Amino acid sequence: MHQYYPTSPAGLGAFTTPTRQGSYSSNYSGYSASVPSSQYNTSVPNPVHTLIAAMKNLQSTLTLWSTSRASPDAVSDAYMQFGVGFNTVVMAFGVSGVDTSCVLPPSVINEAVPEANRDLHQIPARLRAVLETCLGEDPSPAALEMYQPRIRQQLYELLQGLKAKQGVWHSAVAAGL
Repeated sequence: MHQYYPTSPAGLGAFTTPTRQGSYSSNYSGYSASVPSSQYNTSVPNPVHTLIAAMKNLQSTLTLWSTSRASPDAVSDAYMQFGVGFNTVVMAFGVSGVDTSCVLPPSVINEAVPEANRDLHQIPARLRAVLETCLGEDPSPAALEMYQPRIRQQLYELLQGLKAKQGVWHSAVAAGL
């Protein structure tokens, strides 16, 4: 199963992360959610809801950053919440037998989405790259406006991919898998 390892978009400090033993450790190179799958709720809707909330929080924090009411650290923290939510959703789908590594649904794919970027697992890394570039600018509404379309595109692609995967999940649940 593919596991996404988010790192701070601002390249900031250590992150406290869960380990297999249920304790917490500091890690300077990134994040690894290596909690055994038995600790995850196998229900998909709750993790998806949490991920959507993290996406909204990230967007709100970016808006605050653009008016100097949030620091790059706050954006980084919001991105980390997004990464944790993404991993939880991938794990929940995986435990339910739904593969999240396949390409985005045809409704999202167009000429603007290169073949190499159609995997759902690539979205957090692409989002991170846009955030890093955005946070490299001086905070301003104009800076956010410049990067917001690319940020929204990544989040839209993720939502559409999750929507397609939820349909597969509902079919699997109905079939008793």
